[in-house]
Amino acid sequence: MLVDIVNGFLGSGKTTFIQNLVKQLVPLERIVILVNEFGDIGIDGALLAKDDLEVVELTSGCICCSLAPDLGRQLLKIATKIKPDRVIIEPTGVATIQGLLSVVGGLRLEKYVEAIKVILLIDGVEFTDFHAGYQTFMESQISLADVVIINKCDLIPSAVVREIRKTISKINQRAIVLDTKYGQVALEQMGTPPVPGDLNDGGGDRCLRHHHHHDDFEKKITTYQTFTRKDHGIFDLNRLKKYFDSFGSLSQGQVVRAKGIFRCPEGWQRIDFVPASGTIITPLAENFDQSRVLIIGQNLVHSNLAENLQKCLLSSAGKTGE
Repeated sequence: MLVDIVNGFLGSGKTTFIQNLVKQLVPLERIVILVNEFGDIGIDGALLAKDDLEVVELTSGCICCSLAPDLGRQLLKIATKIKPDRVIIEPTGVATIQGLLSVVGGLRLEKYVEAIKVILLIDGVEFTDFHAGYQTFMESQISLADVVIINKCDLIPSAVVREIRKTISKINQRAIVLDTKYGQVALEQMGTPPVPGDLNDGGGDRCLRHHHHHDDFEKKITTYQTFTRKDHGIFDLNRLKKYFDSFGSLSQGQVVRAKGIFRCPEGWQRIDFVPASGTIITPLAENFDQSRVLIIGQNLVHSNLAENLQKCLLSSAGKTGE
């Protein structure tokens, strides 16, 4: 089977990219998606499962560290029981490529894995500031990628896109660099999967050549907290927008990512928040069992987040809580 690792920091657009990708792949291949969510409620898995895909969720941890044993068990089960043509791994937005390659490489799956491709999504809006603040971490991520996709290019000037491409190419000359919006990339643009080499060395010699101390980024993400809720009620869409917009201030903590799917009178809605891009609302054609939200940040004020979310309800049908 082929293994695609789709990485990218929180809010870079991994799930949307995967949704677009699998639409191209489904007629050709049998696919399993393994999703790792930072919190204990799966948003991405719920969205992807509605595309009639086989989805395996790993929550409440990171598959390159605390959930590594679970990743190993799930990949072995997928390879031996389901036997798909391709496995797409969507790690949490704080996972390191080096860590993932080391875990996958240590699983001794050579007879099952034909090739590994690392696809890195970059938020074009946030890249310049993020690279300046966490240069070593970002350059380590870029150096290990086979394909680098600059997303959200509709929100930045073309001159900025060109500068980002130059920066990426200086770090990794072998990678395919693409720019897009809404995570839309044609399958043929990404080339063929590279041969992984000896998987036992930690995903090929890429990991051995690029070992870095990741500035203070890894220390920072250990301070991240999550706020999660599920609810069977109906939400007011305008109130929800104001709720997500409020994450731009510090009244409820420093929110670095928020996402949710909600039942509203207008139908089911997907709502995303990233500080640099603000709130994005996307109508959904599918129905879900219940509304759910995941908020990631530092110094989160859980009582305020819970109280203000409750105010967005038009009617409640049994809140399940965190």
